Amino acid sequence: MTCLLEDIRAGVYQEGQKLPSERELMEEFGVGRPAVREALSALGRMGLIEISPGMRARVCKLTLKPLLGEMRATLQIYSSSPDGWRQLHDLRLFFETSVARQLARQVTDEQLRSLREILANQRGFLDKSEIRSFAEADLAFHRALVEFLGNPFLGLLAEGFGGWLITPLYASMQVRRQSERSYLAHTAVFKALQERNSDLAEQAMHSHLEEMRGIYLVDLMAARAAGESGEDFAPLDQTPSLPDEQDFPPLMHGAPDRSPE
Repeated sequence: MTCLLEDIRAGVYQEGQKLPSERELMEEFGVGRPAVREALSALGRMGLIEISPGMRARVCKLTLKPLLGEMRATLQIYSSSPDGWRQLHDLRLFFETSVARQLARQVTDEQLRSLREILANQRGFLDKSEIRSFAEADLAFHRALVEFLGNPFLGLLAEGFGGWLITPLYASMQVRRQSERSYLAHTAVFKALQERNSDLAEQAMHSHLEEMRGIYLVDLMAARAAGESGEDFAPLDQTPSLPDEQDFPPLMHGAPDRSPE
């Protein structure tokens, strides 16, 4: 595998080009068919080549998707222990507060419009009590912040966190009705970005994640213990007012807006 990997790195085999047949590789490297197939399989898992039955392997465009699958599986296992859970939350806190701070310095009007649309979707899911859709939109907001920085490696981390968090996030929405608080926290981050205030953006994200830190694990355990399977939450206009809600930015024109006065 090392020789083939070096050939691909050196450009001996270009993107879209077929590799030699298994027999040709056996003769070139002086190894048996099992060794060649094992090497090709390893390169395929790395996302460097595409393998189809009855056809020669083809060099692929390099992406980070293979790493994402392995990262998600690792995070799921690592977070199963209390120490692992705490350490991953520490990493997420450091990562996302830094993202918010940097994005406030470079966010564009177009990106702000995209975030506003995500917030409008979240608000709509709140009003319809669509918990699963709200949880997915919640993660979409966090992913968008990272994607706007334009670094695919940061995006890989964001996708990994998203795969790890969807289950505890969904449980939290059901058990403690944290969806309203999450929505308001997102609007606070949005407001800071809109003002291009990096200190405020970092503080808003830090407050949001610190609040959720102690909730995820407790609520996930409570959901498992109680066997809850789908408790709906009240529409936003039927829930108590939360502090400073009137200070958050308006949503898109035409989006439901029923903030307490």
